[in-house]
Amino acid sequence: MIKRFIVGLLIVGGLFFTGCANKVHEYSISANNVVALQGMSDTKVKLGEFTDSGRDEAKVMCRLATPIGTPNGETFASYLKDSLMKELVTAGMYDPKAETTISLNIDKMYGSTTIGNAYWEFDVTVKSSNGKSFKVHSRYDYESSFSAMSACSEMQRSFVLAVQQLNYDIITNPMFKELLK
Repeated sequence: MIKRFIVGLLIVGGLFFTGCANKVHEYSISANNVVALQGMSDTKVKLGEFTDSGRDEAKVMCRLATPIGTPNGETFASYLKDSLMKELVTAGMYDPKAETTISLNIDKMYGSTTIGNAYWEFDVTVKSSNGKSFKVHSRYDYESSFSAMSACSEMQRSFVLAVQQLNYDIITNPMFKELLK
């Protein structure tokens, strides 16, 4: 009897203290972003500091149960920097010796898994070494699920698409060209 109780307690304890960790995928370049950048490819730029107001977040909780994290444990700010760098390199605009430096701060980042209202949302401030800056609000909606496991998996899978959308919103913002001067 005591043996069964202990085994049952271990099983229940194991269920409470284990969970799935979903890592977002490595960033993949967006053709739309590269095409948008290629219109500005005569300008060279380098990337400066990407921050998140000192939070240094590398994961967020999904439904208070499952952490959604970056592929290599880097902060979300580092992930965003790497994503924009890939786009700039592909478009032929990145030069580590360029005079113009673009920096970014994540003012707010939020992921929702609510059925009928699942989204990733970013508020960022983009700055240039020339003293100009602008704010961007970006939102990427996706399908969710009643099941926490499915909803958190979809939250994880949609992150790359949300970052592609954020980069597009930054690149196509009329103020972006002003940062490159």
